[in-house]
Amino acid sequence: MKEYPALFSPCRIGKKTAPNRFVAQPMEGNDSDNGSVSNMEIEKYIQLVKGDWGVIIIEAISVSSAALARKNQLILNIDTFNSFKNLVTEMKKKAPDTIILFQITHSGRRSGKKFSQPTALYNAEEGEHLLETEEIEEIKNNFIETALLAEKAGADGIDFKMCHGYFGCEILRPANIRSDRWGGSFENRTRLLNESITEIRTKLKDKSFILGSRISYYEGIRGGCGTLNEDELIEDLKQMDLLILLMESIGMDYVNISAGIPGVTSEITRPTPPSKLFYLHQFRYAKRAKSLVSKMKVIGSAYSILKEEGLDLAEENILDLNTDFIGYGRQILSDPLFPKKITDGEKVDYCTACSGCSKLLASQKYVGCVVTNKYYRDLLKEK
Repeated sequence: MKEYPALFSPCRIGKKTAPNRFVAQPMEGNDSDNGSVSNMEIEKYIQLVKGDWGVIIIEAISVSSAALARKNQLILNIDTFNSFKNLVTEMKKKAPDTIILFQITHSGRRSGKKFSQPTALYNAEEGEHLLETEEIEEIKNNFIETALLAEKAGADGIDFKMCHGYFGCEILRPANIRSDRWGGSFENRTRLLNESITEIRTKLKDKSFILGSRISYYEGIRGGCGTLNEDELIEDLKQMDLLILLMESIGMDYVNISAGIPGVTSEITRPTPPSKLFYLHQFRYAKRAKSLVSKMKVIGSAYSILKEEGLDLAEENILDLNTDFIGYGRQILSDPLFPKKITDGEKVDYCTACSGCSKLLASQKYVGCVVTNKYYRDLLKEK
């Protein structure tokens, strides 16, 4: 069995220590119980903690029941709180040292029209509500309230979702040329993150509670994150660099690097076999972020497409100080026991990048691996 001492070494993140560098990225299962954590969700995350992941990020938890991208998306509020507390309790029983983060989000214009309310920050299209200044303030307050509920539920921290075309990402874009305090200047476009994190930090009881964010360094759309102005398409990362510097200056503990928009510029986000080399962009973004920060940790992405090769490259990136943690998304569906199997020298079920899980998500069905799990394979066949 080949050993990976850097990958399996502990690492500080904020004031806590992860037992290794493996991060289970947030992968939407679309299998809540009216927003509460379902038994299916609990079983899924118990399998993950059995896999000895250093960090597990609980998937896309909405801060508002009116802003759902999936009809069975998780929602954290007073009504669903106990289910989240139970989830953390059950996970901690199995793996007390694993760091558990809640990814909190608002789906914005990516909310489903059949079961939610799509909203837009700019250039609202048919069926989308253009948000008023006061409504954005309310969304900010929702993020703060949800983060504090996450702390109360026992989570080790939050991932403030600012990626993949959702509300947090949309507000960052140079294309966001709103004339109020939420758009136009870089200061205004980063106000949501800046003010939310600052207020959350002041209200936390647990001063070791981790605050981080997943960002799309470059979206691949005109005026998107990673461009310089509202009309630009070509990558220019200067403003995203400033975002990362801002995150460190306000005391955030990590940045989780991603790119693209699933369903729009998908291959940038999750490379497919024909576009495998897109992983090099993700590695480049993580290295760039790492070069900017001194205390804040960096989580790299796009390792699932690499299968066995990813382990060697992950070890190399950590040793070369190109990243601190290694994020896996699709791989956690194909084999939730992945890190433990590496340790034990067992055969791993590597993700084949067949996109079956993405097809399930797009059709609003429960999401899992269609290669390794017959239940999801049969579900994909259903009309």
